[in-house]
Amino acid sequence: MSSLPHIPPEALDVLREGQLIEAIKITREKTGLGLKESKDLIDQYLQAHPQEQARVQQQVAQRSRGGVKVVVFIVVLLVILIWWIMK
Repeated sequence: MSSLPHIPPEALDVLREGQLIEAIKITREKTGLGLKESKDLIDQYLQAHPQEQARVQQQVAQRSRGGVKVVVFIVVLLVILIWWIMK
């Protein structure tokens, strides 16, 4: 009976910062697993640790909101610039 590989500590560190994709990459590099297997391992870990899963989801959501704010800011600047040029 083979045991599941452990998630490397480096992957857990970045996972706790909300960097899910980076955690999967590190897991692939350190364990030699494929992409699907590494993702499944991370998913299993998160399902077994609901508090960490909630924290990761919160971190990802905060990043997404930050990205949206930047896009809105750029669009507003472009609209002002176009309005100024067309005057």
